[in-house]
Amino acid sequence: MKNYTFLNRVFILLTVILTTFSVEKTNAQGCVAVRQMGGLSLCSTNSYNLQKGEFQVGANYRYFHSWRHFIGTEEQPQRQTTGGGVDANGNSLGNAVNIYSHAADFTVSYGATDRLQLNATIPYVNNERSQVLNQTSPTAKIFRYSVYAQGFADVRLSANYWIFDPKKAEKGNIMVGVGVKLNTGSHNKTDDAPQANGTIQNVVMDQAIQPGDGGVGFSLEFQGFRKLTGKLYGFANGYYLFNPRESNGTFKSAAKLGLEGYNVYACPDQYFGRAGMMTTVDKKNNLSVSLAGRIEGIPAYDAIGGQVAYRRPGYVIAVESGISYRKGKHGITLFVPYNFVKNRIQSAADIADQNIQNARIANPANYVHVQGDAAFADYSINLGYTYRFSLHNTMKMSVTH
Repeated sequence: MKNYTFLNRVFILLTVILTTFSVEKTNAQGCVAVRQMGGLSLCSTNSYNLQKGEFQVGANYRYFHSWRHFIGTEEQPQRQTTGGGVDANGNSLGNAVNIYSHAADFTVSYGATDRLQLNATIPYVNNERSQVLNQTSPTAKIFRYSVYAQGFADVRLSANYWIFDPKKAEKGNIMVGVGVKLNTGSHNKTDDAPQANGTIQNVVMDQAIQPGDGGVGFSLEFQGFRKLTGKLYGFANGYYLFNPRESNGTFKSAAKLGLEGYNVYACPDQYFGRAGMMTTVDKKNNLSVSLAGRIEGIPAYDAIGGQVAYRRPGYVIAVESGISYRKGKHGITLFVPYNFVKNRIQSAADIADQNIQNARIANPANYVHVQGDAAFADYSINLGYTYRFSLHNTMKMSVTH
Protein backbone atom coordinates (compact mmCIF):
# COMPACT_ATOMS: atom_id res chain seq x y z
CA MET A 1 0.00 0.00 0.00
CA LYS A 2 2.91 2.33 0.71
CA ASN A 3 4.34 1.93 -2.79
CA TYR A 4 0.89 2.26 -4.33
CA THR A 5 0.37 5.60 -2.57
CA PHE A 6 3.81 6.81 -3.64
CA LEU A 7 3.27 5.83 -7.23
CA ASN A 8 -0.10 7.53 -7.32
CA ARG A 9 1.64 10.73 -6.30
CA VAL A 10 4.35 10.31 -8.90
CA PHE A 11 1.74 9.55 -11.56
CA ILE A 12 0.21 12.94 -10.90
CA LEU A 13 3.62 14.56 -10.99
CA LEU A 14 4.49 12.98 -14.30
CA THR A 15 1.14 13.89 -15.74
CA VAL A 16 1.98 17.48 -14.83
CA ILE A 17 5.42 17.31 -16.40
CA LEU A 18 4.70 15.33 -19.49
CA THR A 19 1.25 16.47 -20.51
CA THR A 20 2.61 19.99 -20.51
CA PHE A 21 5.55 18.75 -22.54
CA SER A 22 3.16 17.72 -25.29
CA VAL A 23 1.22 20.97 -25.27
CA GLU A 24 3.91 23.50 -24.76
CA LYS A 25 6.42 22.74 -27.46
CA THR A 26 4.38 24.93 -29.66
CA ASN A 27 4.53 28.61 -29.29
CA ALA A 28 6.05 31.74 -28.02
CA GLN A 29 2.47 32.87 -28.35
CA GLY A 30 2.38 35.26 -31.25
CA CYS A 31 4.38 36.44 -34.23
CA VAL A 32 7.40 34.68 -32.75
CA ALA A 33 6.24 31.57 -34.54
CA VAL A 34 7.29 28.43 -32.73
CA ARG A 35 5.74 25.48 -34.52
CA GLN A 36 3.16 23.10 -33.14
CA MET A 37 5.17 19.97 -32.31
CA GLY A 38 3.32 17.79 -29.84
CA GLY A 39 5.03 15.18 -27.72
CA LEU A 40 4.70 12.76 -24.86
CA SER A 41 2.19 12.71 -22.03
CA LEU A 42 2.12 9.94 -19.47
CA CYS A 43 -0.75 8.94 -17.23
CA SER A 44 -0.88 5.96 -14.89
CA THR A 45 -3.01 4.39 -12.25
CA ASN A 46 -0.20 2.52 -10.51
CA SER A 47 3.21 3.66 -11.84
CA TYR A 48 4.92 6.70 -13.30
CA ASN A 49 6.30 4.87 -16.33
CA LEU A 50 4.57 3.19 -19.22
CA GLN A 51 5.16 -0.50 -18.57
CA LYS A 52 6.07 -2.95 -21.32
CA GLY A 53 3.15 -3.49 -23.69
CA GLU A 54 1.07 -0.58 -22.36
CA PHE A 55 -0.41 2.17 -24.51
CA GLN A 56 -1.52 5.67 -23.81
CA VAL A 57 -3.58 7.92 -26.04
CA GLY A 58 -4.04 11.60 -25.39
CA ALA A 59 -5.37 14.85 -26.75
CA ASN A 60 -4.18 18.35 -25.85
CA TYR A 61 -5.79 21.67 -26.77
CA ARG A 62 -4.09 25.06 -26.68
CA TYR A 63 -5.42 28.58 -27.23
CA PHE A 64 -3.77 31.99 -27.21
CA HIS A 65 -4.43 35.50 -28.51
CA SER A 66 -1.36 37.63 -29.27
CA TRP A 67 -1.79 41.39 -29.59
CA ARG A 68 0.89 43.21 -27.59
CA HIS A 69 3.77 44.39 -29.80
CA PHE A 70 7.36 44.50 -28.53
CA ILE A 71 10.75 45.58 -29.83
CA GLY A 72 13.17 43.91 -27.47
CA THR A 73 11.44 44.05 -24.10
CA GLU A 74 9.91 47.47 -24.80
CA GLU A 75 6.18 47.37 -25.52
CA GLN A 76 4.88 49.50 -28.38
CA PRO A 77 1.57 50.74 -26.90
CA GLN A 78 0.95 53.06 -29.86
CA ARG A 79 0.16 49.97 -31.94
CA GLN A 80 -3.05 49.70 -29.90
CA THR A 81 -4.18 53.29 -30.50
CA THR A 82 -2.76 54.63 -33.78
CA GLY A 83 -2.57 53.71 -37.45
CA GLY A 84 -5.92 51.95 -37.62
CA GLY A 85 -8.17 54.87 -38.48
CA VAL A 86 -11.01 56.05 -36.26
CA ASP A 87 -14.28 54.52 -35.08
CA ALA A 88 -17.79 55.95 -35.38
CA ASN A 89 -17.18 58.11 -32.30
CA GLY A 90 -13.95 59.56 -33.62
CA ASN A 91 -11.68 57.52 -31.34
CA SER A 92 -8.31 56.50 -32.73
CA LEU A 93 -7.89 52.82 -33.50
CA GLY A 94 -4.71 50.80 -33.44
CA ASN A 95 -3.01 48.81 -36.20
CA ALA A 96 -1.71 46.00 -33.98
CA VAL A 97 -1.59 42.56 -35.54
CA ASN A 98 -3.85 40.12 -33.67
CA ILE A 99 -3.34 36.36 -33.88
CA TYR A 100 -5.89 33.87 -32.56
CA SER A 101 -4.52 30.35 -32.39
CA HIS A 102 -6.32 27.07 -31.70
CA ALA A 103 -4.21 23.90 -31.73
CA ALA A 104 -4.79 20.25 -30.85
CA ASP A 105 -2.31 17.39 -30.40
CA PHE A 106 -3.32 13.76 -30.79
CA THR A 107 -0.70 11.48 -29.25
CA VAL A 108 -0.13 7.72 -29.00
CA SER A 109 2.59 6.37 -26.69
CA TYR A 110 3.74 2.77 -26.30
CA GLY A 111 5.88 1.09 -23.66
CA ALA A 112 8.46 -0.92 -25.63
CA THR A 113 9.99 -1.84 -22.27
CA ASP A 114 9.44 -0.63 -18.71
CA ARG A 115 12.01 2.13 -19.41
CA LEU A 116 11.65 2.87 -23.13
CA GLN A 117 8.62 4.68 -24.57
CA LEU A 118 7.84 5.32 -28.23
CA ASN A 119 5.58 8.23 -29.17
CA ALA A 120 3.81 9.63 -32.22
CA THR A 121 1.93 12.92 -32.31
CA ILE A 122 -0.28 14.44 -35.00
CA PRO A 123 -1.03 18.15 -34.43
CA TYR A 124 -3.82 20.19 -36.01
CA VAL A 125 -4.02 24.00 -36.01
CA ASN A 126 -6.56 26.67 -36.85
CA ASN A 127 -5.05 30.16 -36.89
CA GLU A 128 -6.43 33.62 -37.64
CA ARG A 129 -4.39 36.78 -38.34
CA SER A 130 -6.20 40.12 -38.05
CA GLN A 131 -4.48 43.18 -39.50
CA VAL A 132 -5.09 46.71 -40.79
CA LEU A 133 -4.96 47.79 -44.43
CA ASN A 134 -4.48 51.34 -45.70
CA GLN A 135 -6.39 51.16 -48.98
CA THR A 136 -5.53 53.81 -51.57
CA SER A 137 -7.87 52.83 -54.41
CA PRO A 138 -10.62 53.11 -55.55
CA THR A 139 -11.23 55.20 -52.43
CA ALA A 140 -8.84 55.88 -49.57
CA LYS A 141 -9.87 54.12 -46.39
CA ILE A 142 -8.43 52.21 -43.46
CA PHE A 143 -9.99 48.98 -42.30
CA ARG A 144 -9.21 45.74 -40.48
CA TYR A 145 -9.54 42.29 -42.03
CA SER A 146 -8.67 38.68 -41.16
CA VAL A 147 -6.97 35.83 -43.00
CA TYR A 148 -6.76 32.19 -41.94
CA ALA A 149 -4.51 29.13 -42.12
CA GLN A 150 -5.51 25.73 -40.82
CA GLY A 151 -4.59 22.08 -41.28
CA PHE A 152 -2.41 19.30 -39.92
CA ALA A 153 0.92 20.54 -38.63
CA ASP A 154 4.32 18.83 -38.40
CA VAL A 155 4.10 15.25 -37.13
CA ARG A 156 6.56 14.29 -34.43
CA LEU A 157 8.05 10.88 -33.60
CA SER A 158 10.11 10.37 -30.46
CA ALA A 159 11.66 7.83 -28.12
CA ASN A 160 12.20 8.44 -24.38
CA TYR A 161 14.21 6.41 -21.89
CA TRP A 162 14.30 6.40 -18.08
CA ILE A 163 17.89 6.60 -16.86
CA PHE A 164 17.13 4.68 -13.65
CA ASP A 165 14.96 1.60 -13.25
CA PRO A 166 11.48 2.91 -12.30
CA LYS A 167 10.96 -0.11 -10.03
CA LYS A 168 13.88 1.03 -7.87
CA ALA A 169 13.91 4.82 -8.37
CA GLU A 170 10.97 5.77 -6.18
CA LYS A 171 12.13 9.21 -5.07
CA GLY A 172 13.19 10.53 -8.43
CA ASN A 173 14.17 9.74 -11.98
CA ILE A 174 15.35 11.32 -15.22
CA MET A 175 14.06 10.66 -18.72
CA VAL A 176 16.06 11.53 -21.84
CA GLY A 177 14.77 11.44 -25.38
CA VAL A 178 15.32 12.07 -29.05
CA GLY A 179 12.70 13.09 -31.57
CA VAL A 180 12.17 13.73 -35.25
CA LYS A 181 9.90 16.51 -36.54
CA LEU A 182 8.64 15.69 -40.02
CA ASN A 183 7.76 18.14 -42.76
CA THR A 184 4.05 17.26 -42.89
CA GLY A 185 2.46 20.64 -42.13
CA SER A 186 2.02 23.14 -44.93
CA HIS A 187 4.38 26.13 -44.84
CA ASN A 188 2.79 27.94 -47.81
CA LYS A 189 -0.94 28.11 -47.06
CA THR A 190 -2.74 30.89 -48.94
CA ASP A 191 -5.90 32.91 -48.39
CA ASP A 192 -7.76 35.71 -50.15
CA ALA A 193 -6.66 39.11 -48.85
CA PRO A 194 -7.64 42.67 -49.85
CA GLN A 195 -4.90 44.80 -51.38
CA ALA A 196 -4.11 48.53 -51.22
CA ASN A 197 -5.28 48.96 -54.82
CA GLY A 198 -8.75 47.65 -53.99
CA THR A 199 -8.32 44.16 -55.46
CA ILE A 200 -8.54 40.78 -53.73
CA GLN A 201 -5.58 38.46 -54.21
CA ASN A 202 -4.80 34.94 -53.04
CA VAL A 203 -1.50 35.33 -51.17
CA VAL A 204 0.79 33.23 -48.96
CA MET A 205 -0.01 33.65 -45.28
CA ASP A 206 2.45 35.05 -42.75
CA GLN A 207 4.91 32.65 -41.15
CA ALA A 208 3.26 33.16 -37.76
CA ILE A 209 0.07 31.28 -38.72
CA GLN A 210 1.43 28.60 -41.06
CA PRO A 211 0.83 25.02 -39.78
CA GLY A 212 4.41 23.93 -40.57
CA ASP A 213 7.86 25.43 -41.06
CA GLY A 214 8.96 23.44 -44.13
CA GLY A 215 11.87 21.61 -42.51
CA VAL A 216 12.75 18.22 -41.06
CA GLY A 217 14.23 18.62 -37.61
CA PHE A 218 15.43 16.58 -34.65
CA SER A 219 15.16 17.27 -30.95
CA LEU A 220 16.96 16.42 -27.73
CA GLU A 221 14.75 16.24 -24.66
CA PHE A 222 14.92 15.65 -20.94
CA GLN A 223 12.52 15.56 -18.02
CA GLY A 224 12.82 14.54 -14.42
CA PHE A 225 11.44 14.76 -10.90
CA ARG A 226 12.63 14.47 -7.30
CA LYS A 227 10.79 14.13 -4.02
CA LEU A 228 11.65 17.10 -1.81
CA THR A 229 9.65 16.44 1.34
CA GLY A 230 6.32 14.87 2.23
CA LYS A 231 4.00 15.32 -0.75
CA LEU A 232 6.15 18.04 -2.32
CA TYR A 233 8.07 17.23 -5.52
CA GLY A 234 10.35 19.23 -7.75
CA PHE A 235 10.38 18.72 -11.52
CA ALA A 236 12.02 20.02 -14.67
CA ASN A 237 11.74 19.39 -18.39
CA GLY A 238 13.05 20.90 -21.59
CA TYR A 239 14.03 20.35 -25.18
CA TYR A 240 15.84 21.89 -28.13
CA LEU A 241 14.70 21.42 -31.71
CA PHE A 242 17.45 21.52 -34.34
CA ASN A 243 16.03 22.58 -37.71
CA PRO A 244 18.99 22.38 -40.15
CA ARG A 245 17.19 23.60 -43.29
CA GLU A 246 17.99 27.26 -43.86
CA SER A 247 14.71 28.37 -45.49
CA ASN A 248 11.55 26.81 -46.89
CA GLY A 249 11.40 28.66 -50.22
CA THR A 250 8.32 30.75 -49.37
CA PHE A 251 8.82 34.45 -50.07
CA LYS A 252 7.81 36.98 -47.43
CA SER A 253 8.30 40.02 -49.64
CA ALA A 254 10.57 41.51 -52.29
CA ALA A 255 14.21 41.49 -51.24
CA LYS A 256 16.04 44.67 -50.29
CA LEU A 257 19.29 45.40 -52.12
CA GLY A 258 22.08 43.43 -50.48
CA LEU A 259 19.64 41.41 -48.35
CA GLU A 260 18.70 38.77 -50.89
CA GLY A 261 17.66 35.58 -49.12
CA TYR A 262 16.45 37.34 -46.00
CA ASN A 263 13.06 37.76 -47.69
CA VAL A 264 12.47 33.96 -47.62
CA TYR A 265 10.91 32.37 -44.53
CA ALA A 266 13.28 30.41 -42.28
CA CYS A 267 12.99 26.94 -40.79
CA PRO A 268 13.99 28.05 -37.28
CA ASP A 269 15.27 26.16 -34.27
CA GLN A 270 13.16 26.36 -31.13
CA TYR A 271 13.59 25.67 -27.41
CA PHE A 272 11.64 25.22 -24.22
CA GLY A 273 12.54 24.92 -20.53
CA ARG A 274 10.45 24.53 -17.40
CA ALA A 275 11.01 23.85 -13.70
CA GLY A 276 8.82 23.99 -10.63
CA MET A 277 7.14 22.20 -7.75
CA MET A 278 3.92 20.26 -7.28
CA THR A 279 1.95 18.57 -4.54
CA THR A 280 -1.18 16.50 -4.13
CA VAL A 281 -4.04 18.13 -2.25
CA ASP A 282 -6.52 15.33 -1.53
CA LYS A 283 -6.38 12.15 0.59
CA LYS A 284 -6.53 9.81 -2.41
CA ASN A 285 -3.72 11.70 -4.17
CA ASN A 286 -5.83 12.11 -7.30
CA LEU A 287 -5.72 15.91 -7.42
CA SER A 288 -2.51 17.91 -7.67
CA VAL A 289 -1.50 21.51 -8.17
CA SER A 290 1.75 22.91 -9.52
CA LEU A 291 3.65 26.15 -9.91
CA ALA A 292 6.49 26.52 -12.40
CA GLY A 293 8.70 28.98 -14.21
CA ARG A 294 9.25 28.54 -17.92
CA ILE A 295 10.99 29.95 -20.97
CA GLU A 296 10.27 29.26 -24.64
CA GLY A 297 11.17 30.80 -27.96
CA ILE A 298 13.27 30.71 -31.10
CA PRO A 299 16.90 31.90 -31.42
CA ALA A 300 18.16 34.47 -33.92
CA TYR A 301 20.57 31.90 -35.39
CA ASP A 302 20.20 28.14 -35.83
CA ALA A 303 22.69 25.82 -34.17
CA ILE A 304 23.11 23.91 -37.46
CA GLY A 305 22.64 25.12 -41.04
CA GLY A 306 22.56 28.47 -42.82
CA GLN A 307 21.22 31.71 -41.40
CA VAL A 308 20.14 33.70 -44.49
CA ALA A 309 16.36 33.66 -44.06
CA TYR A 310 13.57 35.60 -42.36
CA ARG A 311 12.31 34.87 -38.87
CA ARG A 312 10.98 36.76 -35.86
CA PRO A 313 13.18 35.47 -33.03
CA GLY A 314 12.42 36.05 -29.40
CA TYR A 315 11.28 34.43 -26.19
CA VAL A 316 8.82 34.66 -23.33
CA ILE A 317 9.39 33.94 -19.65
CA ALA A 318 6.27 32.89 -17.78
CA VAL A 319 4.95 31.78 -14.43
CA GLU A 320 2.69 28.79 -14.87
CA SER A 321 -0.06 27.48 -12.62
CA GLY A 322 -1.41 23.99 -13.17
CA ILE A 323 -3.95 21.49 -11.91
CA SER A 324 -4.12 17.77 -12.63
CA TYR A 325 -6.75 15.15 -11.83
CA ARG A 326 -6.83 11.42 -12.48
CA LYS A 327 -9.53 8.79 -12.07
CA GLY A 328 -8.66 5.21 -12.91
CA LYS A 329 -7.16 5.15 -16.40
CA HIS A 330 -8.18 8.72 -17.15
CA GLY A 331 -6.21 11.92 -16.59
CA ILE A 332 -7.11 15.59 -17.09
CA THR A 333 -4.75 18.56 -16.86
CA LEU A 334 -5.06 22.33 -17.14
CA PHE A 335 -2.09 24.71 -17.33
CA VAL A 336 -2.14 28.49 -17.72
CA PRO A 337 1.26 30.18 -18.15
CA TYR A 338 1.29 33.97 -17.80
CA ASN A 339 4.07 35.73 -19.72
CA PHE A 340 5.71 38.42 -17.60
CA VAL A 341 8.73 38.86 -19.92
CA LYS A 342 8.29 39.24 -23.69
CA ASN A 343 11.40 39.88 -25.79
CA ARG A 344 11.60 40.23 -29.57
CA ILE A 345 15.37 40.01 -30.08
CA GLN A 346 17.34 41.14 -33.14
CA SER A 347 17.10 38.71 -36.04
CA ALA A 348 19.85 37.75 -38.47
CA ALA A 349 18.03 39.88 -41.08
CA ASP A 350 17.94 42.86 -38.68
CA ILE A 351 21.68 42.56 -38.02
CA ALA A 352 22.54 42.17 -41.72
CA ASP A 353 20.44 45.24 -42.58
CA GLN A 354 22.00 47.19 -39.73
CA ASN A 355 25.52 46.32 -40.89
CA ILE A 356 24.79 47.40 -44.47
CA GLN A 357 23.39 50.76 -43.37
CA ASN A 358 26.18 51.47 -40.88
CA ALA A 359 28.86 50.61 -43.45
CA ARG A 360 27.73 53.73 -45.36
CA ILE A 361 27.91 56.00 -42.28
CA ALA A 362 31.27 57.63 -41.58
CA ASN A 363 30.54 58.82 -38.05
CA PRO A 364 29.91 55.98 -35.56
CA ALA A 365 27.80 58.37 -33.49
CA ASN A 366 25.22 58.23 -36.26
CA TYR A 367 25.04 54.45 -36.48
CA VAL A 368 21.51 53.05 -36.70
CA HIS A 369 20.00 50.18 -34.76
CA VAL A 370 17.67 47.88 -36.72
CA GLN A 371 15.26 45.66 -34.81
CA GLY A 372 11.82 44.50 -35.87
CA ASP A 373 8.83 43.97 -33.64
CA ALA A 374 6.56 41.02 -32.86
CA ALA A 375 3.23 40.46 -31.17
CA PHE A 376 2.95 38.38 -28.00
CA ALA A 377 0.14 36.93 -25.92
CA ASP A 378 -0.27 37.60 -22.21
CA TYR A 379 -1.16 33.97 -21.49
CA SER A 380 -2.20 30.67 -23.05
CA ILE A 381 -4.72 28.03 -22.03
CA ASN A 382 -3.61 24.39 -22.23
CA LEU A 383 -6.06 21.54 -21.59
CA GLY A 384 -5.10 17.87 -21.83
CA TYR A 385 -6.72 14.44 -21.54
CA THR A 386 -5.05 10.99 -21.44
CA TYR A 387 -6.22 7.40 -21.31
CA ARG A 388 -3.97 4.44 -20.55
CA PHE A 389 -4.61 0.79 -21.43
CA SER A 390 -3.00 -2.54 -22.25
CA LEU A 391 -4.07 -4.71 -25.17
CA HIS A 392 -2.61 -7.73 -23.38
CA ASN A 393 -4.89 -7.24 -20.37
CA THR A 394 -7.88 -6.69 -22.64
CA MET A 395 -7.20 -9.93 -24.49
CA LYS A 396 -6.85 -11.86 -21.21
CA MET A 397 -10.16 -10.54 -19.98
CA SER A 398 -11.86 -11.51 -23.26
CA VAL A 399 -10.53 -15.06 -23.08
CA THR A 400 -11.57 -15.40 -19.44
CA HIS A 401 -15.14 -14.43 -20.21
